Amino acid sequence: MEEGQLNEDLLVQAVAEHADQIGYMLQAYYPREKVSGVSVVSGSTVIKTANELSLKLEYVKEEFNACSAVDTELKDSMTVNVISVVTTGTITIQGESWPEL
Repeated sequence: MEEGQLNEDLLVQAVAEHADQIGYMLQAYYPREKVSGVSVVSGSTVIKTANELSLKLEYVKEEFNACSAVDTELKDSMTVNVISVVTTGTITIQGESWPEL
């Protein structure tokens, strides 16, 4: 594997290790809900180039309404792009573009 090339197994492990932080990123899409339980959907990885791939993240959206004492949990998913930045040794995760946000 070349330097800077993405490794699918290491990426799945990194998502598991940083699930809380990725959940915070995803939470920007859902201002009234909390996002938790982020994981990579098995078999969803699509390699675009040596330094870029897309994958589907699955997560749980939690909403609590104190007025009606309703607590709901809904599973959802989003396809994200992962780009390896060779010069800094980091990866960038880009979520879907929702212009209305």
